[in-house]
Order: sequence, then structure tokens, then C-alpha cells
Amino acid sequence: MQGKTLSQKIGGIVFWIGAIYMLGMGWLYSWWMVPAANEIGPDAMSGAVGVIWALSAPLGSVLVAVGAALMAQAERRLFWPLLIVGILIFVAWRVIGTTSQLWPPLFGIGGGLITLFFLGSVWNWARLRPALSGPEKTGSDLRMVGYVFYVVAAWDLCGLLGIASFVLRPELAQRFAIPHSSTINADSTILVLLVLGWGFTFFGQQVAMQAKSQST
Repeated sequence: MQGKTLSQKIGGIVFWIGAIYMLGMGWLYSWWMVPAANEIGPDAMSGAVGVIWALSAPLGSVLVAVGAALMAQAERRLFWPLLIVGILIFVAWRVIGTTSQLWPPLFGIGGGLITLFFLGSVWNWARLRPALSGPEKTGSDLRMVGYVFYVVAAWDLCGLLGIASFVLRPELAQRFAIPHSSTINADSTILVLLVLGWGFTFFGQQVAMQAKSQST
């Protein structure tokens, strides 16, 4: 077996730095950060530790993706430009602050794009699945189920923020006497849907990867 290249070794280090960062600060430290924020408010997120915690998911995920790309020897012509463009769009959006005012068409356009992307993914799956082998079909099926849960989570998130719970319009939530329990239920349901989506996607990848390794 051919040994790992220097870039692959560096990629492995970067991947695990990002993974430990996400798990340590993004997940583990949240067990302390969230109760503190509930007591003293946003001041809990001030200072260096607060900034490091706030960046744990976005920056950590980028580190994990970069490390994985180096390990996978991803081609520079596609992955890296897409990653850089995506990061620039995200940073520009946050810096410009266009989300400081509620703009309903933004959510309408975003919801429409999510629906179109989902329909396209299902259509491609229906056309490509017959050409796959048995285990590969299983992996593909699992990922497809995961996509369904992602869409349902997006729909429930729309309801949480919009006409079901009015989280973004507290004056309407008060006017229509939306019970706090319904908001909690919607929030927990979205979490369960996302866990299911990511779980099916992960196990679908595992099955497909194992099938490919056995065939070679």
C-alpha cells in the first residue's frame, strides 16, 4: 500500500484539530455556555472564550472540510474554489448585515430553492439507482431518506420562525397567544429531524463505501 503524502498527513492533522474544536467547544463547552447565557445574557459570549465558542461550528467545519479535502487529494479546480466562494458569501452576508431587518421574500426564495434542489436530488436518485449494485442501492436509499428528513426539518423551521410560532414576530405571537410549549415542541422536532437526516446520510455513505471496498 502506498504511503500517505505530506499533504495527506497535514490534512489528517487539520481534520482532527477541527473535529476536536467542534466537539470540545461547539458541543461539550455548550453545556456550560448555554446555562451561563440564560443567567447573564449575551455577555456570556463576550471575551476571547465566547468568540472561540461562537466560531466553533462555522470555523471548525471549515477546518474539518479542508483537512478532509487534503486527505482525499481533492482537485483544486472544483472543491477549493467552491469552498472559498461559499465562505466569502457567508462572511459578506454577515458583515453587510442584510438580515438585520425581516425581509419575507428572502425566506420565500430560499424555501423555493430548497424545494427545487430536493426535487432535483430525488429525480437524479430515481434515474441513477437502477444502475447501482445491491449494497450501493442500499446506501443510496439511506441517503435519500436522509434528504427527506432535511426537507421536513426545513419546513418545520419555516413554521417555527413564521406562521406557526411567530418566533421572528413576537408581537404576533403575543397577539395570537401562541403557547410557549408549542415553540419548544417545534424546536425539539426540528432537532430530531436533523439528527435523523444526518444519521441516514452518514450510514448511507458507510454502506456505499463498504460496498465499494469489497468490490475492489
